[in-house]
This record gives sequence, structure tokens and C-alpha cells, in this order.
Amino acid sequence: MKIREPHNTTVTAGNPGELLAAVPHLIGFKPQSSLVAVHVDLEQQRTGTLLRFDLPTDDLDDFAAEVATRIQHGQPDAVLLVCYGDGGGPPGARAAPRHPPDGVFLRTLPHQDVVERVVALLACGPVAVLGTAYVDGGRWWTYDCDRPGCCPAEGVPLPDPGVGAAADLEALMALAGRRTLASRRELEDAVRGPSGADEKAMVEVFERVDRELAAEALTEGVEVVRGRTLVLARLLLARTAEGGPAPTDDDVARLSLGAADLLVRDRFLAFEVADPVAWLGLLTTLARRAPDARAAPICSLVAWVAYQQGDGALANVALDRVQSIDPQHTMAQLLRDCLEGQVSPGHIAALTREAVEAADRARKEVSGAGAA
Repeated sequence: MKIREPHNTTVTAGNPGELLAAVPHLIGFKPQSSLVAVHVDLEQQRTGTLLRFDLPTDDLDDFAAEVATRIQHGQPDAVLLVCYGDGGGPPGARAAPRHPPDGVFLRTLPHQDVVERVVALLACGPVAVLGTAYVDGGRWWTYDCDRPGCCPAEGVPLPDPGVGAAADLEALMALAGRRTLASRRELEDAVRGPSGADEKAMVEVFERVDRELAAEALTEGVEVVRGRTLVLARLLLARTAEGGPAPTDDDVARLSLGAADLLVRDRFLAFEVADPVAWLGLLTTLARRAPDARAAPICSLVAWVAYQQGDGALANVALDRVQSIDPQHTMAQLLRDCLEGQVSPGHIAALTREAVEAADRARKEVSGAGAA
């Protein structure tokens, strides 16, 4: 089966094991205690959107209903359902003898009750379930087989690292300046803010720079301040692309506070950059150094840019931080709806450009009318 990488490059998986080994590279991190739904286009014989859910400890019916609804909303032809364990292998799974006597019941795999609920709900609709699997400890098992002795009790090994579709995807990600992280926690660290004394120090920097920006706006005008912010962003982007020095604390504060200005934010959203990886890298650096009290604007910008670049995993953790700070943040709510509605990143990018261009035209018309 062909595997669609976020930037529309494709690689081919020669067997189910290769496809399962490729999933972490498509998500951006190695999932644990997760259910992953892989959308499949049957005509093109290729994968599409991937949805990841934290496996529940209770309310299995509600969880299964949410998963089925989200899958059906994306309108795929079919789906693969894959549960990921916590890395230790499934204790006791398929622990019966390799060829048990007829009538001997084999133990179920972990989370089989969840998978069966989702499959039952999807059976009532147009989305076919191509297969189901459990992955843990470098091996995989299928939930689908009910023939005694058919499948090895110890599971089937996943392909070795550096082999097959997973290796091809890893190489493509490296070329794009990305890598597969060990866990979602590591991904969260990419946008986690400072703490303790570091946070206190940055709060003081932000407060001072905020006063300086207000004074500059009063004496020189808001448009001058906005222009300086955009120039600073271009300068820091060039430094980042060249591997230059990290932004100073004042730089971090000026750009992060600038992102709270809707007009500057719109410019950032539609930035035409030669090095998108460097731009996203700069934004995540700002997010890591911004204290929570001031981080919502820059983190929402990280989420938007990450999603435009096809990095839905980073977009999600950035949105998590925004909504933990400001649950009613309008832009974060809008982007969360786009993510859950499975709006394509390309469509988001096009809408962003159109919205910014329309806002520019409106401002020019208002300015022209005022001058007249």
C-alpha cells in the first residue's frame, strides 16, 4: 500500500508490518496507550489522514462513539485501526499454546473490547474496516484472526529500523528538518514554557518590553512599532536559517508581544519564507521561552504554522498549551475545529492568504476614505 507523507510524497509499504512501523513517523512521535485510525483511499490504494486517540480506562462506549464519529466525518473509503501499548508487550496476550485443541478459548488482546466497539459502530455506516492490529514491544498482533494456532502467540516482529517504508519516511522527514520523537511528552517539550526562576525572569522581561513598546507606540505611532516587529522577525528568521545565535530575551518578548497584535499576527500567518522549517523552528523557540501568562498568542501561531506545514502533532500540543492558558482563545478554537474536522493543511494555507489579502484591501479602503 502507498503511504502518503504529509507533504504529498509517497512511499510504498510491502506488507502490514511495514505499514505499522511507518505510523509513528506519520504521527511525529511513537504512540503509547493510543488508538490510531489510518484512513485509506481504496481507489488510489494509499493512506490518508491519521487520527490518534488516548485509550480510555472507562466509558468505553462513549470513547468508541467519538472515534467512530471522527472517522466517519473524514469520509474515508476504509480505515485501519491500530492500538499501541505502553512499550512492555501485551502481558498474557495470546498466551495459549501455539496449536491449542479445538474449542480452547484464546485470551483476547489488550483493548480488544474497545476495538470491537468501534468496529461494530462503523459496520453500520459506509466506512469499511480493512484490518485491526495491536502493536507493542516491537511486535504486532491482529485482532481479526479467531483461528486457533493461526498466529504466533509471541506476535510478529516489526521490521528492523532502517528497513522498508519506515526508513524511507524517516529519510524524507530528515530532509524536511523533522524527526520522529520518542513520545508525546517529548513533543510537548517543544512548546513547554519556562518554569521556576527562569519563568520569573522572563515575566519581568516581558513586562519591561511591554512598557517600552507602549511608549514607542505613543511617540512614534503604532505602525512604526509594527514595522519594527516584522523587520525583527525577518532578521531572526535569517539568523535561525543560518544557524546563528539564539534570540535574546528582549527579542523573544518583542516578537511574542507583537503576535498579540492582530495585524502583526496576520502578517506572521501569511509570511512568505524561503525556509519554512527555520520559521517554525524560530516560533517554537519563542514559545519555549515565553511565560504562560504571555504565551497564548505565540503558541497559537506555532499551531497554525505547524498545521500549514503538515505537522498536526505539533499543532495539537501547541493548541493544548494555548487552551490551558485561555480556554476561550478564538484562534485556537478555530484551528482545533479545523484539526478535528480534518481540513487539509493546504486548504488552511489558502484560506489564510485570502483572509489576510482581504483584510489588507479593507484597511486600504478605510484609509483611503478617511484621507478623502
